[in-house]
Amino acid sequence: MSGTENEGLDAVRERMREDGVRYVQIEVPELDGGLRCKLLALDKGLSDGIGWSNIIYGLTAADDVYESPFSSYENGFADVFGTPDAATVCRLPWRQATAAALIDVHDPDGTMTAEGPRTMLRRAVEKAAGMGFQPRFAVEYEVAIFYADEGASPPSPATLTPVSRTRNAYSLVRMPELRAIFETFMQRMEEVGAPVLSMHTELGRGAVEFALAHAPPLAAADGAMRAKAYLKELCAERGMIVTFMAKPDIDMPGSGGHVHQSLWRAGENVFWGGAGPSETARQYVAGQIEHLPALTALFMGNINSYRRRDWQHWVPLNASWGDDNRSAALRLITRPVPHGARFENRVPGADSNAYLTIGGMLAAGLDGIERGLAPPPLCAGNAALDESYTPLPASLADAVDAFERSAFLRSAFGDRFVDHYALSRRTELDHWRAWLRSHVSAWEYERYFETI
Repeated sequence: MSGTENEGLDAVRERMREDGVRYVQIEVPELDGGLRCKLLALDKGLSDGIGWSNIIYGLTAADDVYESPFSSYENGFADVFGTPDAATVCRLPWRQATAAALIDVHDPDGTMTAEGPRTMLRRAVEKAAGMGFQPRFAVEYEVAIFYADEGASPPSPATLTPVSRTRNAYSLVRMPELRAIFETFMQRMEEVGAPVLSMHTELGRGAVEFALAHAPPLAAADGAMRAKAYLKELCAERGMIVTFMAKPDIDMPGSGGHVHQSLWRAGENVFWGGAGPSETARQYVAGQIEHLPALTALFMGNINSYRRRDWQHWVPLNASWGDDNRSAALRLITRPVPHGARFENRVPGADSNAYLTIGGMLAAGLDGIERGLAPPPLCAGNAALDESYTPLPASLADAVDAFERSAFLRSAFGDRFVDHYALSRRTELDHWRAWLRSHVSAWEYERYFETI
């Protein structure tokens, strides 16, 4: 059971104590889309001022250290301080006497740390509230599950066996191999207050898709990030490994991290206009379309993200929108019921950070409403072949350039966040380029070893 917005941290701590909780798994979202954690005693874990080195935002996904104005040898990699969000405290029934809590990170002066993903999203949420909107978001992930091989280091599709032999989406044949994982995962996510509404097999061997329930932006991102961590934990318990890589196998479809979104006011979905999308919905999607090139670095933040770009596997290549059209970047959905009217953003991969994707989408959509923007015409047929739409960056380098140049993003989230996130992505690029310089590729051997 999760805490509530109206329940203070002291009350949550006492309730957890009465429930037999002795330990708290505190969780800090990192920039690369995972959760870093510590296991603390109950009183320490549910208290203000939990210290954590600022290196938390100075590590790559592979723990390479990079320096920045925020985290450096010059400032001694000093502590920032975390406060558990009472609304995120939940018992982990599959862990003995253990609860979990997501942390909001603060600078020593008490202000929320600008580099933090939850801080970034909170800025967009505050903007929406000031405009009188209650946003709702839902994330769906495509992943690949393999049987673990302790001898494979690092693991890869070439060395691991997928949990199913066949390539059969929506498969009843493959279900017996996966049903136990599906049922246990859905139960666990229900218990932590982030329900998974559906799971099914997808295109590719071992491929699975799951969709979380829609929720307010921060709760939706919290649930999505926990879903990634908790599915990894569950698979490890069962001798399996799950990957959220955007393109783990070049011969298989990539893994998306699509995001559904709508705006509400006084219990009504303001995206429905009676006979189609409302003017508010059109302005909202226009804002996202205008800013999609700059947002791509948030949606596709890794080197591997761009291997997923393939319109034949329904990955959008341009800033387009379409009526129930999966080839478009923004898919308008108005069926089967009007109150379900929403947009599905199909650009992000499963490797994306839900706080950053939701924050970027929401801020861009609100900008479109504020400025009264009008979207381009809906696409007809395959959006990827329509040259009237603005192309999206085709590499991480191009995406970071567009991100860093965006005056809108700097206004929405501040220079400190933009500069730090851009630095983190350029660090990833530097490591990739260094690897390329230090390796002779298989392509070079095949092409040149005997022919020149």
